[in-house]
Amino acid sequence: MEAQGSKSLLTEKDVELAGKPAAFSQVFGSGNKLRMYIVLVAVWVLAGGYAGSHLMRGWVPHDEGAFAQSADRVLHGDMPHRDYTEIYTGGLAYLHAFAFRYLGENFATLRIVLFAFFLIWVPAFYWVATRLVRDWIAGCVTLLAVVWSFPNYPAAVPSWYNLFFATFGLAALFGYLSRRADIFLFIAGLCGGCSFLAKSTALYYFASVFLFLLFSEQCESEQSREAAKRRGYLYSAFAFFSILAFLMALAALIRGHGNTEQFIEFMVPSSILAIFLLHREFLPNRGPSRERFQTLFRSVLPFSLGAIIPLVGFLIPYLRANAFQAVASGVFVVPFRRIVGAYGGLPGLVTIWPSIVVVGTLILSARFRGITRIVIIGATGFAVSYYLFLSAYNPEEYRVVWHSAYWITPMIALAGGYALHRQEKGKSFFAAPQRASELYLVLAFSCLWSLVQYPFSGPIYFCYVAPLSILAAVAVLREFPAIPKIMIGMLTFGFFMFAVLRVTPTFIYAMAREYQPDPETEILALPRAGNLKIEPASAKIYEQLIPLIQEHAGAAEIYATQDCPQIYFLAGYRNPTRALFEFFEPDYRNGQRILKLIDSRPIRVIVLNRAPAFSVVLPFDVHTALVRRFPQGKNVGIFEVRWRD
Repeated sequence: MEAQGSKSLLTEKDVELAGKPAAFSQVFGSGNKLRMYIVLVAVWVLAGGYAGSHLMRGWVPHDEGAFAQSADRVLHGDMPHRDYTEIYTGGLAYLHAFAFRYLGENFATLRIVLFAFFLIWVPAFYWVATRLVRDWIAGCVTLLAVVWSFPNYPAAVPSWYNLFFATFGLAALFGYLSRRADIFLFIAGLCGGCSFLAKSTALYYFASVFLFLLFSEQCESEQSREAAKRRGYLYSAFAFFSILAFLMALAALIRGHGNTEQFIEFMVPSSILAIFLLHREFLPNRGPSRERFQTLFRSVLPFSLGAIIPLVGFLIPYLRANAFQAVASGVFVVPFRRIVGAYGGLPGLVTIWPSIVVVGTLILSARFRGITRIVIIGATGFAVSYYLFLSAYNPEEYRVVWHSAYWITPMIALAGGYALHRQEKGKSFFAAPQRASELYLVLAFSCLWSLVQYPFSGPIYFCYVAPLSILAAVAVLREFPAIPKIMIGMLTFGFFMFAVLRVTPTFIYAMAREYQPDPETEILALPRAGNLKIEPASAKIYEQLIPLIQEHAGAAEIYATQDCPQIYFLAGYRNPTRALFEFFEPDYRNGQRILKLIDSRPIRVIVLNRAPAFSVVLPFDVHTALVRRFPQGKNVGIFEVRWRD
């Protein structure tokens, strides 16, 4: 048995070549360009075909309803935030309204628009992956990211757009690392601005870019040996307090629901990157403050200009309508109600052990040679086969595999921080400074983007995070070349097959708990449903509910509460309130307000959701008053339909 340290496999010639920007891709890049494009086309076709086959499968009714009703209101002249309580920034409402105008008002239209963005995202993700590994490996990485993401829930949720724009921005920043042209920073800013118009969680994107630009400036300042003789401390103070403010903001964000799991998943990864910046800031060889501020400003300016353009374009109609206060409140105040009203906790800390085992196995396989390594590889192959097979029958085994993937972000952050720290100590794995920048960039995106899982850490939210975590894993693993490639290949294959065979068919209701055969098998036969395939029981409820509402409401109005925006859209009635989800309204359980609305409008049918997703059911006295006003009724699934002549 022979212990083997994690030393680099690069030759001196490789290191020399990698120090030259033009030759960098020859050492670590994709190789033959024709082959790269062939791989891209193959990956694009496979990804598009696989995702397209799942495009109209499954739904969360209130999600589909919220997106569709928001678009419908914009299509008929309403402005998000001013005329109704938009739950996100509002940019997607305009995009979806535009699509409704030309493709038809149904749920399928929203998914077709999202699918178009997905098809653009695939080559962008692949291109970033080719900056890290060879083209055929990048193709495998891209397919792994695909099966762990979009096909598992292809609804037009803003988080998918955030992921897509984050990847576009990441690709632009990789271009900036290669050519140092400001246009790439401008494009990255443009992507950030568009992402913010989808959902305010794009702030995590801006935070990751800011950390990267601080790191990039440090790399430039330490290369200026002459400038280091005139070191200034004003910039260092600025960097220190900026990073401290970042950590304090992060702590304040998760404080409301903070526990050990939240701390490890959300606080630790980003803190590692921030503390690493602080450590670097107080090393020698730093230049004068004026030059360092100029360097940072030259990076921040084009990025900021790119970010501002879409935001200004979005705000112009609000400024003309004197509704700036409404949009400011809707974008920056209403989301805090989501933190309180839409919370879902992380798995218990004990579930982190499978991920620790996977990391430990990789470390052991790197340290040992000979028969010991063969035994470790063989045991890993057996474990992959064992869990892949039994996860179909045993929920415990299913959860072991899920949790081994779920806790990937803290593990990547620790390993990446270790690799970066070794560089600072002169034991670098890196062939060129650019590799350090690439690693830090991908880690920043992965660690900050993991916050999209807060405060509602439902299993599907991991799928919004997984692609960037996969990229970060690739960036980290390439810094540990002693790990046998066959080990990485077996684990990649295992996670790929688990996603295809166990995660996607299960759909989100049982995701992370157990495998079940595809339950989304019935086409919802309603005009505005867009031929979505959903659970047969759910289809039966809505195919009975919507005609019942239309029969008794006629040309009058309806009132549907709590948290059922899909009712308005599927039935084709306007919402007489501002709310898509009632809990966003500060007085949503106020009985006098509800009864005043009922008595002041020609409402003939009310629909009461007895199991709302987020809001609290109506008080008993309010329900009693509504029953007196609407004496006739019928229960359909979780809905109570009441009407009056």
